[in-house]
Amino acid sequence: MDNIDSIHNIGPIKPKVDIPSVSPVKTTPVESKTSFKDILVNAVSEVQKLQDEADTTIKKLVSGEIKDVSEVMVAVQRADTAFQTLMAVRNKVITAYEEIMRMQI
Repeated sequence: MDNIDSIHNIGPIKPKVDIPSVSPVKTTPVESKTSFKDILVNAVSEVQKLQDEADTTIKKLVSGEIKDVSEVMVAVQRADTAFQTLMAVRNKVITAYEEIMRMQI
């Protein structure tokens, strides 16, 4: 029974370090001049640029201008990664659109 009585005497745990109080930060809405459409257009053009660079390096390898295959592989992998990322974003946007269309008003 002594053990049970000692549990009732336990107080709140106090931190070893004093934590200063933090007041919430007041933010003002910032107007964004970049629209979602502009972001998508820039992303697509960047992916296109990377694919064009990869194509150019492949042509240089075939013509013998570039001897280092790793340079070509890096360019191709960079373009592939950018394209896969773009497709993932596209799929998420389509999924979100389809979900919004299923909502009942």
